[in-house]
Amino acid sequence: MKVAVVCLLFCLIRASAGENEVSSSIDVKPSGQIAHQSIKMENGVTCVFTYAAAGGTNEEWMMNLKKSKKNTYVCVVERPEQASYLFFMSFALSILEHDVISAEAFDNNGPLLQDEEYMITKDLRSATHKDGGFQSNLSKVTVTARKPKSQKHKDL
Repeated sequence: MKVAVVCLLFCLIRASAGENEVSSSIDVKPSGQIAHQSIKMENGVTCVFTYAAAGGTNEEWMMNLKKSKKNTYVCVVERPEQASYLFFMSFALSILEHDVISAEAFDNNGPLLQDEEYMITKDLRSATHKDGGFQSNLSKVTVTARKPKSQKHKDL
């Protein structure tokens, strides 16, 4: 009986951890065309990375989505361990049906991109490059987003 209870608790802890964070390796392709990559949690919360890049060959990037607080999620897309040699023409990162409350984007050398290079859109739905300001270097982008209070959510 004790073994069954311990096993049940272990399984519940694992399931709970799985619902709070998901990660995936993504293939960023330099086709020059707009492409989309996404990651989805068991509760349906989805993060979408939209980009257009050119130069070089495909790169392996990581995408991570985790629940940080009630109705608040963080999505990170990054090139792990090394700089990207791709030339990004555009990028956007969003958590569907959530309002972005903060965002950070980094270039190949690690520092944050300048304010004139990226922004949170007026509708609060994504962090995106700024036309004419973005210098095409990107190694990591992060958004923190919250479910709008006017909408019901599965984990309220």
